[in-house]
Amino acid sequence: MQTYGAKKVEMFIEKPQLKQVMKVIEDTGAKRYTVIPALEGRGLDGAWHDDMPVDAQHMVQVVVLTSAKKADAILEGLAPILESWPGVVCASDIQVMRPERF
Repeated sequence: MQTYGAKKVEMFIEKPQLKQVMKVIEDTGAKRYTVIPALEGRGLDGAWHDDMPVDAQHMVQVVVLTSAKKADAILEGLAPILESWPGVVCASDIQVMRPERF
């Protein structure tokens, strides 16, 4: 089986950030992403869970599979957003089977 190098950018962000984050992703031309509701977890300020009354506490996970160039552009575009909003972003090297899709 032949595989090709690509990047995965994952982030955990508060739901109000989602529109800004999606604009950054779409502006880079990245073609593959998924938004997943995050139900509970623990961060710098302690534990959180989905039934907290304030919508800003509702978290989502965004996963983007893309090229290295687009991943770098996404990370660069996210930097200003993360200056004023909490969130965790990481990038990793992955292998994909159909590189033309990314």
